Amino acid sequence: MDRPTPQLGTQNDTLVPRILAFLVDSLIVGIAATVLVVVVGLVSESLAGVVGGLAGLGALAYFIYLEGTYGQTLGKRVLGIVVVTEDGGDCDLKAAAIRNLLRIVDALPFLYLIGIVLIFVTDDGQRLGDILGNTVVVRTQ
Repeated sequence: MDRPTPQLGTQNDTLVPRILAFLVDSLIVGIAATVLVVVVGLVSESLAGVVGGLAGLGALAYFIYLEGTYGQTLGKRVLGIVVVTEDGGDCDLKAAAIRNLLRIVDALPFLYLIGIVLIFVTDDGQRLGDILGNTVVVRTQ
């Protein structure tokens, strides 16, 4: 998977693709975690519980690694969007970690309300994770 070419200046036109990409990614991560827990559960129920608990860390790693390495997760790739720095450079692992760790705050109080409100009120369509990570989400060319 290669980094796509960003279409700079499109960050205010990505809300719906961002939501759909997150749903696609959640489905991918959810299916993978479920299959893994079921398979491990056939061997040991208690171990399956541990694996299920670690699935959240795996999901976080999925987002951080793919965005920090390629600028996009599989969901973002399907929807034609990419994470870049505010100046249009490549998103690195540090920026990806910041923006994804702050998903917890962006998701508050429910359904990503803080993140969505910030996307609407910031000039560059950024949620808190983007602001602190100095990133924007733009369309790909």
